[in-house]
Amino acid sequence: MAATLGRLPLILTCLCAAATAQAQTPPKHVTNTDESKVGNYTLPELLRLSGGEPVTDKAGWQSARRAEVLALFAAHQFGQTPATSVKPRIESVESDGVGLGGLAKRIQVRLVVGEGADAARIRVLLYVPAKARGPVPVLLHIGFSPNALVFPEAGIDEGMAWNVKTKARVPDRQATLLAGFDARPFVEAGFAVAHVYYGDIEPDFAGGEKFGVRAALGGTSDPRKPDEWGAIGAWSWGLSRIVDWLQTVPTIDGGKIALSGASRLGKTALWAAAQDERFTLVMPLISGEGGAAISRRDFGETIADIASPTRYHYWFAPRYQSYGDDPSKLPVDGHMLLALIAPRPMLLVNGDTDTWSDWQGEAVAAAAAKPVYALFGRESDLATVTHKGGHTVLPEDLAAMTAFMRKQLGDPAILAANAARKANRNMPTGWWATMQDKPANWFASAEARTIADTILSWQDPKAGGWPLMNTIREPNRGDPAQAGPWGTRAALIKATVNEMRFLARAHSAKADPRYVAAIDRGLSFILGAQYPTGGFPHSWPVFSTPYDHQATYNDDEIVDLMELLRDVTARPEFRVLAPARRKAAAAAFDRAVDFILKTQIVANGVPTAWAQQYDEKTLEPRGARVFEPVAISGGESANVLLLLMTLDKPSAVVVRAVKAGAEWYRKVQITGIRVEMVEGDRVVRADPAAAPVWARYYEIGTNRPIFVGRDGVIRSTLAEIDRERRGGYAWYGNWGSAVLARYAEWGKQHR
Repeated sequence: MAATLGRLPLILTCLCAAATAQAQTPPKHVTNTDESKVGNYTLPELLRLSGGEPVTDKAGWQSARRAEVLALFAAHQFGQTPATSVKPRIESVESDGVGLGGLAKRIQVRLVVGEGADAARIRVLLYVPAKARGPVPVLLHIGFSPNALVFPEAGIDEGMAWNVKTKARVPDRQATLLAGFDARPFVEAGFAVAHVYYGDIEPDFAGGEKFGVRAALGGTSDPRKPDEWGAIGAWSWGLSRIVDWLQTVPTIDGGKIALSGASRLGKTALWAAAQDERFTLVMPLISGEGGAAISRRDFGETIADIASPTRYHYWFAPRYQSYGDDPSKLPVDGHMLLALIAPRPMLLVNGDTDTWSDWQGEAVAAAAAKPVYALFGRESDLATVTHKGGHTVLPEDLAAMTAFMRKQLGDPAILAANAARKANRNMPTGWWATMQDKPANWFASAEARTIADTILSWQDPKAGGWPLMNTIREPNRGDPAQAGPWGTRAALIKATVNEMRFLARAHSAKADPRYVAAIDRGLSFILGAQYPTGGFPHSWPVFSTPYDHQATYNDDEIVDLMELLRDVTARPEFRVLAPARRKAAAAAFDRAVDFILKTQIVANGVPTAWAQQYDEKTLEPRGARVFEPVAISGGESANVLLLLMTLDKPSAVVVRAVKAGAEWYRKVQITGIRVEMVEGDRVVRADPAAAPVWARYYEIGTNRPIFVGRDGVIRSTLAEIDRERRGGYAWYGNWGSAVLARYAEWGKQHR
């Protein structure tokens, strides 16, 4: 298909070159399922205001165009949702039940709209993972059948459902199980699942408005006005009221509410999320005509079919039916409905033999909506999964939905662990930066001695180092609750070195043999950790992960340790140590320099920079965590070069290494982009005036920036990886700026 955007309208043509243009909908409509007969059509412009002005940025979309599009859908397709102060009354049915065979905690409520026997009672079933460690994201699914049929377990709230053929109420268990829904994949992945039967909000037949929420909200006109809301609007209103309740549940993360529904309820999910931006992720399943598909494509179900007086006219505003003969007159289309969800993540699910719902039309709509997502730098957040099959939801669709939620909302277990670390009262801080410039006499003060005693209390009694935590906030009283986020075991990364510096300064100001003994034990910890090849492991002496034994540059570990070793060798406060100990520190420093020189990566015969990790014996580059690949690091390599440029009388080998590293940084700098944090997400935007940046990882041999999420798959752009990793890792930085600035002077002195 060919598409042109800009001042010209968006034109989409059929794939078959031999096809000829034809009328969109013949006077006597005959359903077409032949792609070669689709014909030409023009989509309404998405990024142009009603007055003709182009929309060129997200501000223009959010402040003006989005409201215009939303109003058009309300006026011409779904109807106006009335403003109302009516709030459902919450009736608790179950607050601490056991569901899904012990996999989940079960909560059940009724949202009552109206009074008396005719009130609408919206029964909501909520499963929260039994192992949840804090508030978790939730998927709200609107389904075709009562909860008691969808989840056949004891204790489900039962009542009356609807027989849509007879338009009569029947007991839940006499209703039809039109489509089940398996909550297990989501709960097993750590997400909560809420399920609601759409008939509880309003029954699905012409005249059903007399028995649902619309009746409780004042009823409808007879006949309805051209822009009066239909059943889809009513179902959408009910979903928003469920969100009101979900955001009060302590075990639910009210800022991460996903929504899904299939077929007509996929259309409902789209309209609900278009109106209510509290839905943070949307997954319309096989939504077809009136949903994610293009009405102007004469393929499968059309407006004439769906809004026929003998079929589903009551889902929509009455005006929608008037476009059946000529959909080109409809001022909106499916791509505009999808755009209303932007920039929130959305997954379209459809089937490759579902000709009635026009799965290819959904692909056209998604492509045409992408320019709005592009305004936010979020093109990859609008995705499609097409299963082998027809108008159904398959187990592989649920797996894809679960994976999409994990990618966009984060793995709940990881999120909980991260939250627990951040909440830890002894989370590491950069405390040494606030103390290193204090005058010498301060280190003899009572305040400094208290801090020194606190530091002593946290020294690992076995290993001799200090843990990765705040070791000055409170003394170690042996209470497990005091442990830092990574425990109390001695660590090499961002630990031990500053405790030694503080104690050395404190002893220099006022002698205390305890400080000397502690410093000496800390030095033994560092010297003992160094490999014969000169590198240092990620962790020592216990290896708790598959990569702990690797020699690492990660988080500047080797640079931090080398700077401490140099301090021990040269700074006066460390002269309290025996000469042999200081000589050992100097030798360890030299071995580390040798390690650096031997591990500089040579690609295509040219020295470049360094990887994050190496095999401690072969010195071959290695990966670490699943999102830390074998690659050249634009982050850690910077401080390695800055350290080398501090060496007195550098050898010719060092000079060549620094020159090559600086040249590599100059070569791989990235211009024309700006990296921003937006609501916890890292987004890349075009900006010709932005200062150069560098990627955290570059592919060895090509210098191509690469990005990896928690799935371990290497990708070419940041937008392609999961949201949790996008926002939770330093993928870009200005690391090279300091290198090039320092080298500009250093290089003149060492030609």
